Amino acid sequence: MTDNEYSKTRKAAADTLIYWAKTGMRQFTMRDAVNDYLETSGANRPSIGGEETILAHRKIAANRLAIDCIYALSKEELSKVDRELEDIVDDVPLQYRGVKR
Repeated sequence: MTDNEYSKTRKAAADTLIYWAKTGMRQFTMRDAVNDYLETSGANRPSIGGEETILAHRKIAANRLAIDCIYALSKEELSKVDRELEDIVDDVPLQYRGVKR
């Protein structure tokens, strides 16, 4: 993945977060964009620490998105974004939890 593709994914996620926070519409689109960004950023890659490490990486990536949104949101909207990002971060896909069939 190139830096340009990563930047586009990050910007798309931040833009959908801002739109959702201001209008309350397109929540699923926003969640998909954030999850795409988390995947692109490498936050879902399993490593030595297991699920705890994945969760920590997802939190760091989500905080980057929240920082990208600060300029456009009010305090209440930013709180809304923070709560939603926490929910998204805590919802680690099963494929990265080490669950095997």
